[in-house]
Amino acid sequence: MKYTTVFFDLYGTLLDIHTDESSDKAWQALSDCLASHGAVWGSLDLLRRAFADEEASLELREAGKPDHEIDLAPAYHNLFALRGIEPTDEMVAEAAWTFRSASTDYNKPFDGATDLLDALRASGRRTVLLSNAQALYTLPELKKFGIAPHLDTVFISSQAGWKKPSEQFYRLALQTTGSDPEHTLMVGNDPDADIAGARRVGMDGAYLHTSDWFGDAPAAVKQFEGADYAALLDFIQNA
Repeated sequence: MKYTTVFFDLYGTLLDIHTDESSDKAWQALSDCLASHGAVWGSLDLLRRAFADEEASLELREAGKPDHEIDLAPAYHNLFALRGIEPTDEMVAEAAWTFRSASTDYNKPFDGATDLLDALRASGRRTVLLSNAQALYTLPELKKFGIAPHLDTVFISSQAGWKKPSEQFYRLALQTTGSDPEHTLMVGNDPDADIAGARRVGMDGAYLHTSDWFGDAPAAVKQFEGADYAALLDFIQNA
């Protein structure tokens, strides 16, 4: 078979999602969560500024390294610490998930997402997630929607320290899974991160045009309008 391993992006590829991290609802939920553990902030504006400062500090450490990814866990940790509370890992995870949940307008798998993954695995192919994301958000979502059992391996940029389209992130996934780039397909909805990034390491990329944010993907070996999993599966099986 041409493709023995298939890498998948997550958001816009397997999950259809829209978030609004500027909403008062999200920040109020985070504030309430922090306060329930004794970390009381005087106002939402103060909390917003504190989080922005923590995020900026993390990004400053990676200045000049555009392909590096930060992990927001320390930012959530310090929202407790700045109020004299030393949080457990569980408290940090709770705060992050509370904010993520309250900032999410909708989030659901595209129809047939897990069926596609199962069909690929049944054909003897491996399915691998390669996502630019925060593990504090993504791991609970993979569990919530039951996607994790349909994947052989998961790579999340905040854990890896690299993000697509960096060659380092792709090579980490290829080497860890023992995949041959010539026989590995990247499926995603971002022409640069998913398709051009895969091409840089010798992989083919299949483009799902699921968002108006992006136009065509010239580097793609195949383009599909929307999450057309039936056509994608046919392409993979007959390549």
